[in-house]
Amino acid sequence: MGGGRDAMALFTSRGPVAEVFRFGLVPIACRARNEDRSQVALSLNNNEVNIYGRAASEWKLQETLQGHDLRVTGIDWAPSTNRIVTCGAVSLLCIYLTFSCG
Repeated sequence: MGGGRDAMALFTSRGPVAEVFRFGLVPIACRARNEDRSQVALSLNNNEVNIYGRAASEWKLQETLQGHDLRVTGIDWAPSTNRIVTCGAVSLLCIYLTFSCG
């Protein structure tokens, strides 16, 4: 497609088989998963964080978090508080209270 490469994420399961998913044509700069691995937060090399939820065999976009002026460079998802922390290219730190899906 247009000479670009798909943004891919390789998620290892608790078993012997890894799963590969595609989230678009731009590189994934950073990503994190929630504790039960039912959601993933990722940044596609821009200033947004997209949260995807697992729906059967594919990932569906649930929410887009904004707060950075420049590119997001790191994401972490705290398992005990279910908060997402991101840092950006100019050392800006954002903390998001996550939502409940379902």
